[in-house]
Amino acid sequence: MQNYQRRVRIIVRDSQSDVKSPGLLGRLVAAIVGAIALVVAFMVSVVALAVVSVIIVIAVGYVWWKTRDLRRRLREKPPGGRVIDGDTFRDGD
Repeated sequence: MQNYQRRVRIIVRDSQSDVKSPGLLGRLVAAIVGAIALVVAFMVSVVALAVVSVIIVIAVGYVWWKTRDLRRRLREKPPGGRVIDGDTFRDGD
């Protein structure tokens, strides 16, 4: 049976020498782009909410319009006339 050893090499570098922090202009551009992205995302969500609301109102209005005759007939002659109720039983085969 052989022993295998795994060697892990961890290299730590000075983070300040590898990555330069953005300057004032870079931070300003990032802030402006972020603000524009937030405004655009908000506008898209408002438009999407408006479109979904209009679709829901149209669907409810359509169902209301299509069932108006049924509602009128139910008001004129409510159910309660002749009802046939029964149970069925089936013998086991």
